[in-house]
Amino acid sequence: MTRPIIYVTLMSAAVLAAACSTTRTVPEGDRLYTGHTIKWTEKDKPKDYTTLRDGMNERVRPAPNQRFLGMPIKLWLYNLGNEPKGKGLNYLLRKKWGQAPVLLSQVKKERNADILNAYLEDNGYFQSEVEAEIKAQGKKKASAIYTATPNHRYTIRRVRYDTDTGILSRMIITAAPKTLLKPDDFYSLDKIKAERERIHNYLKEEGFYYFTPDYLIARVDSALGGKADIYMSLKKTTPQQAVRRYWMQEVELYTNYDLARDSVQRNDGGVRYHNFTIIDPDSLYKPIVFDRTVFLQRDSLYRLSSHNITLQRLVNLGTFKFVRGNFRPVRDSNLLFARFFLTPYPKRSLQFEVSGTSKSNGFVGSQLKISAKNRNFQHKANLLEINLGGGFETQVGGTTTQVSTNAYSLNAEVAVTIPRFWTPIIKFNPRTPYVPKTRFSVGYELLKRPNLYNLNAFNGLYGYLWKQTKYIDHALFPVSVTYVLPTNLSDEFKAQQEQDPALKQSISNQFLIGSNYTITFNNQSPAKYHSFFGTFNADVAGNLVGLFVPKNETGVKSLFGNTISQYLRFNVDGRHYWMLNDRLRWVNRLYAGYGFAYGKRDDDIPPTLPFVKQFFTGGSNSIRAFRARTLGPGSFRDTAVNSAGQNVLLANAAGDIKLEYNSELRYKPNNLVELAAFVDAGNIWLGKAPDTLQNKVFAFNRFYKEIAVGTGLGLRIDASILLIRFDVSFPLRVPWKPENERWVFKEISFGDPAWRKENLILNIAIGYPF
Repeated sequence: MTRPIIYVTLMSAAVLAAACSTTRTVPEGDRLYTGHTIKWTEKDKPKDYTTLRDGMNERVRPAPNQRFLGMPIKLWLYNLGNEPKGKGLNYLLRKKWGQAPVLLSQVKKERNADILNAYLEDNGYFQSEVEAEIKAQGKKKASAIYTATPNHRYTIRRVRYDTDTGILSRMIITAAPKTLLKPDDFYSLDKIKAERERIHNYLKEEGFYYFTPDYLIARVDSALGGKADIYMSLKKTTPQQAVRRYWMQEVELYTNYDLARDSVQRNDGGVRYHNFTIIDPDSLYKPIVFDRTVFLQRDSLYRLSSHNITLQRLVNLGTFKFVRGNFRPVRDSNLLFARFFLTPYPKRSLQFEVSGTSKSNGFVGSQLKISAKNRNFQHKANLLEINLGGGFETQVGGTTTQVSTNAYSLNAEVAVTIPRFWTPIIKFNPRTPYVPKTRFSVGYELLKRPNLYNLNAFNGLYGYLWKQTKYIDHALFPVSVTYVLPTNLSDEFKAQQEQDPALKQSISNQFLIGSNYTITFNNQSPAKYHSFFGTFNADVAGNLVGLFVPKNETGVKSLFGNTISQYLRFNVDGRHYWMLNDRLRWVNRLYAGYGFAYGKRDDDIPPTLPFVKQFFTGGSNSIRAFRARTLGPGSFRDTAVNSAGQNVLLANAAGDIKLEYNSELRYKPNNLVELAAFVDAGNIWLGKAPDTLQNKVFAFNRFYKEIAVGTGLGLRIDASILLIRFDVSFPLRVPWKPENERWVFKEISFGDPAWRKENLILNIAIGYPF
C-alpha cells in the first residue's frame, strides 16, 4: 500500500507544481508581465505624490494578472488546463475560471509614458518628463518602471472672461464671482472642465436651452514663470440658438402614449389645466395628479431645474413605465414647445416578495409577502396596496427547553399612498425632484409562540414619506395607533407572569397612541467598494394623548378600559458593506436601542415598555449562537423548573436597552451558493428593576462584562427569487457564568455529543440577517 500512496503524492505534487508555475504557458521569446512601478526623481518628488501616483496607476495599460491574497489563482487555474477542444474541464479552466497570462509583448511602454506625462501636465506640471524602462525578473518575467520628473507645478495667476456685449456674455460675467478657478490654486484641467459645466448649468437655469459646455473654450498662457493665466471665452462657431434665451409657449402631457396611435393622440386637443395641457383621451387620470408634478409652465422662462424636476417627478409617481420629454423651438422665435410622452404600467399587479430583516421587537424577521397593487386608485395615481405576509424563525439545537423558542408571524395590511403631501389645512409642495407621499394604513399582526401565547396587534397609521436626496429618506407618522391583545396564554406562561410582574405588564391589553419618525441613509450598490446603510427611529407614545385621556378610579390613564402606554423609544442601526473583490464581501453592523416607560400603573410597579416595543436578542437575525429571546437581560438566566424538576424556560427575555454588533464575511463562489463566517456580540438590559434583580439592569461599570459573543459558519442558497439561509453557530462568551469563566474557549469540543447538543445551534431563515 506504500507505493501507491507515494505515487499519488508525487503526482499531486507534480500537478500542483505545474499549476503554480506562472510562466508555464508564456510563449518562447516572451515574458510574463508582473506589473509596473512609478518612481520619482528624488529632487523633484512632489508633496502630493501619493494622489498623483494613484491617478497615474489607473492609466497604465495593461493590468497584470489578477491576484487574491497575493496569489495569482486565476493564472494558476489557466496553467492547469490545456487548450480546450470542446466543453469540459479544460474549457472551464481556460475560458471560465482561469485567466491567460498577461505578456510583456502587450506592454506599450512609450505610449504609457506619453499618457502619464499628459496626466502630469493636466495637473499643472507643464515641464514634466516620464521615462520608461523594462526590468527583467529571472528568465521569464519582467516589469515596467516609469520614472517621473514633474518639475515645478504651475498655479493660477488670474482668470479672465473674454466676452462680448450680448445678454449671454453678461450672464457669464454675472456668474463669474462663483468661479471654481481661484488665483493661487494649482492649475488643473479637471477643474477647468468643472468650471465649464458650472457655467453651462447656470446658463441653462437662465433660459439658454441650447447652450452646451463645448461652446466655451479655455486658453492658457503658461509663459509667466510658474504661473498661468486662463482666458475663458465663447467659441466663434457658437450657433445663434445657443446665445438666445427661451420661454415656454406650451407644455403638453400625453398620459397614455402608444407609438401605434401616435398621430391620433397628437391631433387630440386635450384639456387645459393650470398652465399646461393634458391629452388623456381614455380619461385615465384626474388633472390633480399633475398639479404638483409639472414645474414647467406656459409663458415661463425655461429653467433646467424645472425641466429635471418635472421629468423625475413623473417617473417617481410610480404609475408610469416610460417617460420621455421632447422640446422643439417655435420657428423664428425664442419660444419652446414641450411634450411629455407617458406610458403607464399595468394598473393592477400581484407581487411576491421574500425578505429577511432583523427586528428588535418580537415579530419575526424572515417573511414571505403577497402584495396586490392598484397603481392608479381613484384615477389619482394613488397606490392601493393589500398585503398579506407570513414569517418564521426556526432554531435547532442548543439547550433543550420544555417550550419551543420557534416563532411564527402573520400580518395583513391595507394601505393607500397619495403622491403628494396631503394636509387638511395648507398646500405644501417642496421644489425637489422627489415626489413626497402621504400614507394611510390599517393592519393586523399576529405573533404566535407555540404553547405560550398569541399576541395580536391592530394598528393604524397616518403620515408622510419623502426623500431628501438620492440616499436619504424620511418617514414621519404623526398619528400611530396600536391596540395590543394577547390571547391563548398557556398555564406555564401565566405562572411565569405571576412570578414576573413586569412580564405580565408588558403582555397585556393596552393602547399605544403616539408618533414616530425614521430617517434612513442607504447608498448600497453592487458597483461600490464601500457602501453604507443607516437608520434612526424615534417612537413616542402617550405624551399628547395623555393630556386628554382621563384617569380611572386608581389614577391610571385608560381608554375603553385598556391602559394607555406612555414611553420614549429610540434605536439606531448602522451597517458597512465592503466589497473586497467580485465574490467576497465583509459586512459589519452595529445596533443600539433605548426605551423609557413612564406613567402610573394599576399594579404600582414601575412601568415597562409594551411587549411589541421591547428589545430582544438571540435568534436567526441577531446573536445566532443563542436561542431566540433566551439571552439576558444582563447576566440573568431563567432557571425556573416545574414540579417535575424540568426546565420550563419560556424564552421571553426582553429589555429596555440593547447593544449588538455583527460581523460577517460572505464569499460567493458561484451564483447559486454563498458561504459565510460570522461573529455576533451583544446583550439587552433593563433600565430599572427591583433590588433583587439588579443583574438585569444596565450599568456603565459592568455592561461590557455582560456582552455575549458567538460565532459560526453559514450556507446560503440563492434561488434568484428566494435566499434560504442555514447558519450553524456556538457561543464563545456566556454572560450568566461567573466573571472569570465567561469565555468558554476551553469548553469547545466538537467531538463531544453532549457539548454539541448543548451549544451547537442551526438557524434556518429566509434572506440575509442584515
